[in-house]
Parts: sequence; structure tokens; C-alpha cells
Amino acid sequence: MDGAGRVRQFFSITLPQLKYTIITSSTLMVVGSLTFFDLIFVLTEGGPGDATRVLALDMYKRGFQASLMGPASAIAVILVLVGLALALLLRRLGGRDAAASQLEGAS
Repeated sequence: MDGAGRVRQFFSITLPQLKYTIITSSTLMVVGSLTFFDLIFVLTEGGPGDATRVLALDMYKRGFQASLMGPASAIAVILVLVGLALALLLRRLGGRDAAASQLEGAS
């Protein structure tokens, strides 16, 4: 783009080409954060009190420590549905045509 400054080049060329990369990494980070269990369990086991309890840790504690498999299964289904909803929302925000990412910013 002739005569465009750095800011205009960034918003007209660079950012459109990074759109699908940003959406993919955001999806992986959001869905991965829903199952963030191992570090919390190893470091604090949900404590002090219940200060660091997340749904995945609550599912583990109910299912394996309290032998309440029904509520643990319900939490697992909720985690899957929330993760699926967030992934679909991020995909919808990204647009429909994945092949268009090759042509973004080329004009």
C-alpha cells in the first residue's frame, strides 16, 4: 500500500493475515483453561479452603474422593458443553471461509 503508515499497514495487512491464527490459538487456550486441573491439584489441592477450586478439580474430588460419580459426570458434561459452545462462538467470530485467510490483505 503506497503511502500507508505503519499503523495502517498493521491494521490493513498484518492483522487480517493473523486472524485465523489468533482464532485458533484463542480456541485452544479457552478450551484448555476449562480443564486446567493438574497444576492446581499438585500445588494446592484446591486450597486454602476452596480458593483455587475449578470445575475440573471439583469433578475429580466428587468422583474419586467422595465416590459421587453422578455429580462428577454432570460436571464433565457441563465442561464439554461449555467448551463446545466457546469453540463454536470463536469459530463464528472468525467467519466462515477458511480459504480466505490466504487472500486477506493481498489487495
